[in-house]
Amino acid sequence: MDRTRLSRFVNQRLSELTLSEPATVSPFIPVRKAVETMNRLGTSCVLAVEQGQLQGIFTERDVLTKCMVDGFDWDQPLSASVLTKQPRVIASTGTVAEAIALMQQHHYRNLPVVEGNWVVGVLRLGDLLRDLAEAYPEDVLNLPPRPHQVMEQPEGG
Repeated sequence: MDRTRLSRFVNQRLSELTLSEPATVSPFIPVRKAVETMNRLGTSCVLAVEQGQLQGIFTERDVLTKCMVDGFDWDQPLSASVLTKQPRVIASTGTVAEAIALMQQHHYRNLPVVEGNWVVGVLRLGDLLRDLAEAYPEDVLNLPPRPHQVMEQPEGG
């Protein structure tokens, strides 16, 4: 892959990307309803928003690590114990490289993107991979299954 083109991709502003529309819920809805919303919308997270302000994020990982215990009360408010309050966010003026670094450092798959105090989208790791593949299809689609593999003879009949 041409380093100049790759550099252009990772240095572009997040505002230039097509961000996923955030699925939002009230921080006071039952955990059961938040999970139902995630399932209905086919999303891996919901953002808890109150009066337009981000209060927290609830992800599939939260379901697995915080909710899957004996006696868990699925009808308790989301904000009671399972909501990740004051999540890290990234400004829409941030770059793809900054977002990747933040996601890598904290093991995030979903990162809220904000303009000021307003959430304008969610950056998902899968979306970044899709954007990369769309920007460089000839490079991505022609990668061998194992990049360091060397074929002894040409493939084909």
